[in-house]
Amino acid sequence: MGPEALGSLLAPGFVGATAAIGYLAFAYFLLTLDRGRANSPSKDDTQAGIKLVIWGLVIAGVATVSGGLVELLGYMLAGFKGGSGPVKHSLPTILVGALVVVVAAKAFLPRTNNSTFHQAERFALGMLGLGYGLMALFALNMLLEGLFNDAPWAANASSVASLLVGLAVAGFAIPRFGSMSGWTTPVAPAPPMQQPQYPPQGGYPPQGGGYPPQGGGYPPQGGGYPPQGGGYPPQGGGYPPQGGGGYPR
Repeated sequence: MGPEALGSLLAPGFVGATAAIGYLAFAYFLLTLDRGRANSPSKDDTQAGIKLVIWGLVIAGVATVSGGLVELLGYMLAGFKGGSGPVKHSLPTILVGALVVVVAAKAFLPRTNNSTFHQAERFALGMLGLGYGLMALFALNMLLEGLFNDAPWAANASSVASLLVGLAVAGFAIPRFGSMSGWTTPVAPAPPMQQPQYPPQGGYPPQGGGYPPQGGGYPPQGGGYPPQGGGYPPQGGGYPPQGGGGYPR
């Protein structure tokens, strides 16, 4: 095996190891600063160190898996050109990285207080979200540059593979990090209520009838108050009645 093949074989593992060591150093530094606060939630966490190591292994495993996936997806998207060499080269990388993630997450983390003190997990999710978000950004830039400059499809296929892997990891890490940080989904605004038309369609008062009703008023047409033909007192007689005595007689 030549130096180039050896370097290519160790590339995903080397990236994973570098990411894990960087995470461990930076997280220890942040944790030390955080514990200096009087109300620090991690001050009473006696397992912070072992959790940082375990999450460093998770990051190394994810980086190793993603490196193998980028190679395998790029080979598939390019049309399976180049024989079976890329498959034989990428599958061990994927299997080793997946094994590290499963052992660290399922065998080691449940033995810690990770479900109670989340600071180490928050640091790891933040690093994964930022790192793979940037990876997706750079891959998209390379893809567009290749399309605009008529690059061979093999190069564009590798950019597409990197973009997909970056979006997948960042799409998992960022929402989980956000939910642990207490973000909430924005509530859609309620639709505006329809205001009733005033006056109602047809006019106010309703068409076909008014107030007073058409054909009759107050007093009614054809008769007043007092009624026509008679008043108060009645026509032809007063009060007291004409032709009679008054009150008293």
